[in-house]
Amino acid sequence: MQTLTFRDLFDHIADPRMKLSKRAEALSGQEIELRGYLVAMHSDPRQIALSNEAEVCPDCADIPIPYVNLPGFSPGGQLFSPQAVRLKGKLSYGFAVAPEGYASFLRLESASVATGLKPGLLSGKR
Repeated sequence: MQTLTFRDLFDHIADPRMKLSKRAEALSGQEIELRGYLVAMHSDPRQIALSNEAEVCPDCADIPIPYVNLPGFSPGGQLFSPQAVRLKGKLSYGFAVAPEGYASFLRLESASVATGLKPGLLSGKR
């Protein structure tokens, strides 16, 4: 399992030219671990995503915000917070429609909270 960052999956972060990276496509189908912030999308609150920024909806942001969709993921209330969480799952690249009815290009399928969390990860301490 590879531990990735959003910079591994997206080119030109925080720039209007942001796009999925070639590496994201190459890693499709592999088990990964990714740290970010859980958000519910305003366009469809059933659409849960892992974003690189806390408390920012990628649908509403002034600049493109990198995020990975989490189809079927149902977090506990304690995970919706301004603290980062580390998830693991299978990276899936390419257009698909989730059972919840929304379309996406990058997903972390069968996502779950990663085991072996560093102490304080959910509290924001390192």
